[in-house]
Amino acid sequence: MSLFTQLYKSLYSPKDMARFRFQKIGKTILYILLLSLLATIPETIQIGNIMKQQFSLLDQTIDSEIPNFSIENGELKSDSQEPVVKEENNFTFVFDPNATESTISSSNLNSLYILKDRIITVSSGQEQTYLYSSFKEFAISKKDIQDFVAFIQTMYPIAIFVIGVFLFLFNAFITFVGITLLSFAGTVLSSQMSRKLNYRQLWTLMAYSFTIPTIFFMIMKALNIVVAFHLFVFIFAAFFVLYLIIKEVPPIKEKAS
Repeated sequence: MSLFTQLYKSLYSPKDMARFRFQKIGKTILYILLLSLLATIPETIQIGNIMKQQFSLLDQTIDSEIPNFSIENGELKSDSQEPVVKEENNFTFVFDPNATESTISSSNLNSLYILKDRIITVSSGQEQTYLYSSFKEFAISKKDIQDFVAFIQTMYPIAIFVIGVFLFLFNAFITFVGITLLSFAGTVLSSQMSRKLNYRQLWTLMAYSFTIPTIFFMIMKALNIVVAFHLFVFIFAAFFVLYLIIKEVPPIKEKAS
């Protein structure tokens, strides 16, 4: 039976999933990697869309709204004295050649401030400051920034691929750890239900019990729907599916007296 057939049957048939306990461990590992890949797809698409929107906004703002400027001797110089503020798609851009601090507050978690003596970036609420004095031996102009943004945009597919790989590895690691830990609790459940299952078999069954919650949360992420108590809902759903699978395993026969 192929992995995709197992994926399909794992959405509705505890009886078929119970039979998977006899398969080789290698196939179960491949199945976990498949689940991790499916969980990674909507996350990667969302991050890619955010990056694309932010760089598009930055490019448009620099081209049409920011006056000519240069950064020389650790200081931003521009003919315009008025700040430029742009807020769109949960991203804030500020160009202020007179300010040395981010005096313009924003509720967005992602921001970029180009100020008189520094650049301040805010990513997911985490702020980083870069002083021009750190590279005062270099002169930077508006055209240099435009060329850099254009270069980053050409690297967009590669950046998304790299981000996707890291997300996949992270999801795979978390899934393996979760299955390994929850399988210990599965041994207690199988004992209470009088089913003879060793740890390896329970590890396999737990992997397949992750199918429904993984697909569910994959769809929720794709639709940008936030589910409260994500972790608890996932664990509860996985254990409920495991319970249904164990029910399909023949019980231990009592010895005749």
